Amino acid sequence: WVIDNPPQNVEWRPIRPKPNQPPVRARRAEADCTVETRGGALKARAGRDYIIDYGASRAVVRGDIFERTYEPLGDGRFRKRADVIFHAFTLDRPALVHTLEGPQKAEPGDWIIEGPAGELWPVTHAEAVKKYDDA
Repeated sequence: WVIDNPPQNVEWRPIRPKPNQPPVRARRAEADCTVETRGGALKARAGRDYIIDYGASRAVVRGDIFERTYEPLGDGRFRKRADVIFHAFTLDRPALVHTLEGPQKAEPGDWIIEGPAGELWPVTHAEAVKKYDDA
């Protein structure tokens, strides 16, 4: 199953980041590069995308989306804003999700999240329940 756009035939639910999440480190990409993730390689564009370090994993987020959804804490640290509403559904089969930064593999039980700009990305079930609440 390939997900290019938000599917219409799934049960979307509103979610929001849990308050007081641990901070993450993030920086603008200094050069065009590829970032390896659990689901595959993502492309970061110099000066335009942010590379986020979650500790055990990394992600790439388009600059305008990052600035709308993360709050700066200083010293290169950020936290996802708890007042931003996202939408999600749970996968019932494996899928390849076409994110803005590149394709990502997703497994049954993973959450597919839609951000405020219509962007999609997969999150493992375990990570999603740690990071998000129903809105």
